[in-house]
Amino acid sequence: MARVLIVTVGGSCEPIINACREYRPDFIYFICSSGAKGSGITVDGPGNPCGDNRYVICPNCSEKIPVGNPRGEAIVSRLGLPTGTYEKVEVEDPDDLTACYSSLQHVDKSITARFGPHTEVIANYTGGTKTMSVALALLAVLKERWELSVNKGPRIDLIKVRGGDIPVLADKLEIILEIYRGQVTQHLRRYAYDAADDALAQVTVKERLSPQQRESVLRLRRLCQAFHAWDLFDHPKALELLRIAGGSSITPYVDVLIELAAENPRTTGFEYVADIFFNASRRAEQGRYDDAVARLYRALEMLAQVRLKSHWGINTSNVDPKKLPVELRDKYEEVREDDGKIRLPLRKAYQLLADLGDGLGRIWQERENCMLSVLNARNSSILAHGTVAFDREMFDRAAHVLENFIQDGLTLLKVKIRSRQLPQAELLDM
Repeated sequence: MARVLIVTVGGSCEPIINACREYRPDFIYFICSSGAKGSGITVDGPGNPCGDNRYVICPNCSEKIPVGNPRGEAIVSRLGLPTGTYEKVEVEDPDDLTACYSSLQHVDKSITARFGPHTEVIANYTGGTKTMSVALALLAVLKERWELSVNKGPRIDLIKVRGGDIPVLADKLEIILEIYRGQVTQHLRRYAYDAADDALAQVTVKERLSPQQRESVLRLRRLCQAFHAWDLFDHPKALELLRIAGGSSITPYVDVLIELAAENPRTTGFEYVADIFFNASRRAEQGRYDDAVARLYRALEMLAQVRLKSHWGINTSNVDPKKLPVELRDKYEEVREDDGKIRLPLRKAYQLLADLGDGLGRIWQERENCMLSVLNARNSSILAHGTVAFDREMFDRAAHVLENFIQDGLTLLKVKIRSRQLPQAELLDM
């Protein structure tokens, strides 16, 4: 495998020469500034471009006394580099971050074209302007196959490293992890747990982590997978993954899942209403408004179904007329279908609750006109019976009506549920 060294070149040649000698690369890219006073001349210029031109004035004789050795051939000459083993990349404005970064991107493409995609690349950012160093360090952090290097040595002043320095590899892992953390945070803010897990997978697959770091990332992945399963209503899988992850911070979510996964015999059914309710809110956060309205509709429908089943013993998918008051039986016999079953869709389910004198049915009657207006709008949705795509404004109007009804209904029925919204970026600290 070929080894390529990229070095940013400034006014001091010794660190560049030391890095080249230390790493013994097959090819070197010298990133330097152009022009008569640019650092490019120190790479392969004539004379003594690497000489130390500093001097002090003798207080006694007023003569110029050199501080260092004024003689110093160009870097290429001192290293004895033959033609074809290096390339000088000159940047017109070494303080233009975009220009420096763009030049380095071209270098990246050149490396791939010359040596293939699996080349060992070392980026040494000791020399050059601060902007050149920042650009190289930034690209090296983003490029997974690149190693980051800097020369460490004594500084005799506050200007630069001049000699006696040794190039060492810099640890860029923490920076990489922080970049991934930023990506994961953005996904979690939209409840995109699968995308967050995919981003974390890049860390476990590509980065060399310590055992502690690896376990931390794997735990976050399990949490993302658990909440993604929950988001898909796969409550048993979500519960299993959260139990594996463990930790006191997830206990409230485990308690909710025990009910949703039907492990608690005292589950009432209203837990699912709340779960769909929160799920709809997550779809809206992702801009999936038709999907969100469809889920609110289902939560509204389920609220009536659970109430009829739990309090009145009536199954809306197959109503037993014997469970109805005598005075209501003929009315509901009229809706018996060809297969012999009496089925009640949403509106008829709430009408039955009203006929039974149930408080939930009374709320429906009080708000019926408003509810029907929203349901008609929902029926026009492309995910229902129409071709209209809900936008944010349409969703907000519908959600205001549906959410208030569901919340007021649960309050009226004195339903106490543990359901809660799933975590966003706070998942990273769980």
